[in-house]
Amino acid sequence: MHKIEEIEKALNLLDTYDGQLSKTARALGISRYTLRSWRDKRKKGEPLISRTRNKSSKWTKEEQEAVIEYYFNHGENITKACRKFGYPSTSSLRLRVKKDKRWIRKHKVHKKPTVLNDDDKQKAIVDLVLRDSSAINVANKYNVTRVTLYEWQKRLNGEPIMKKKDKSKQELEEEIIILRKEHTKLELENKVLKKANEILKKEIGVDYSLLSNKEKTQIINALKDEYKINELLKIIHLKRSTYFYEIKRINFDKYLSIRKIIKEIFFNNYECYGYRRVKQELSKTYGIVISEKVIIRLMKEEKLFVYIPKVKHRYSSYKGEISPQVENIVNREFIVNKPHKQALTDITEFALKDGKVYLSPLIDCFDGSPITWRIGKSPNSELTNEMLKDAHEIIGDCGILIHSDRGFHYRIDSWIKLMEQYGYKRSMSKKGCSPDNSMCEGFFGTIKNEFFYPNDWKYTTCDDFINELEKYHELRND
Repeated sequence: MHKIEEIEKALNLLDTYDGQLSKTARALGISRYTLRSWRDKRKKGEPLISRTRNKSSKWTKEEQEAVIEYYFNHGENITKACRKFGYPSTSSLRLRVKKDKRWIRKHKVHKKPTVLNDDDKQKAIVDLVLRDSSAINVANKYNVTRVTLYEWQKRLNGEPIMKKKDKSKQELEEEIIILRKEHTKLELENKVLKKANEILKKEIGVDYSLLSNKEKTQIINALKDEYKINELLKIIHLKRSTYFYEIKRINFDKYLSIRKIIKEIFFNNYECYGYRRVKQELSKTYGIVISEKVIIRLMKEEKLFVYIPKVKHRYSSYKGEISPQVENIVNREFIVNKPHKQALTDITEFALKDGKVYLSPLIDCFDGSPITWRIGKSPNSELTNEMLKDAHEIIGDCGILIHSDRGFHYRIDSWIKLMEQYGYKRSMSKKGCSPDNSMCEGFFGTIKNEFFYPNDWKYTTCDDFINELEKYHELRND
């Protein structure tokens, strides 16, 4: 009869094995048909263990006593008594008769110690050998036990009678050593099962064949400080050579050389390369093709995280309407099919301890890279005009369309004259609508996230910062 705790444990293990009856039955050593009946009872909401009913007899006490009295007064025949009264069954009446004091007094054997001489013993042995009934009847005839009769027979045949000897001190010490070994073995098996449940999050019972070699090796590594490895190998049924082979597999890192390359790429690029750009650099420079998921995992293990700044107030160069409105020709269509067809421009600032530095680039919409840029300490018209002159020297009179916001730099006469002189077209965002120039804003965000925010510029002067920013742009364009 199974206890309710055992049934619940078996059903929980069945759920762990996703309802596999055969596998669960092998692990617990019970029939899968029993498991199926427990599972069906749980589904139907029936009790897992049916309670036994205490059936009360349908015959009254007076009727039962009447049958028993008839039995003892009329030859002690059970069948005759049942036929006379029509109740109960012969087996039921036999049980009730055996509980009666008259039956117990009659059939109880009171054996008294008997001393028999050798002739009587020989007669008892002859009756034992030639008996037609059981040996107990012969023993009752001579008022001895059945064991005594067999001991007399062995003695007559010359067989030695084994007597229980007291164990010596050495034998007792040997038994203690054996018991200690068995206790240690059982304790070790218990710890192995607990560690398997703790590490692997599953109950395996006593069937270690359900574990893989790698899982067995993990359990041994967790317990090798408390027990010898050879003892653990015997308990968990794993070969020594297999164990050390799995150890080498666990400790082997096939990405060791790639880890070094990824760290070199990350630190040589201002610690601003994410997994996509690292993958591109590995393929382009080193000819290594590797999954993005592997790169993400390796960068996490090496703690190579790109700095992500908090959202701060953005600089706005808008100063109001100072010239006629210009149409928004670009209208957020930043993708073009050839270079020097459409470009974007704006100004961003970098706040330092001894002042501010301003960057004014001209970004080609074809590949998102700056055609040219100017860096200064003041956001004046000279900064943007010089940038436009540098761009003209590079791309010439190509009729490029230049889009900007409504800042005063792009609405003053000097800027407008240069644009007309070079034959460039103008396009401007709506008032206070930064998404109209989002590609340029994204360029600024990338620079600050990669170059400005991750580094400490507390003790850097404006001149030194301008030099570093120039180096960054040259590296980016290369």
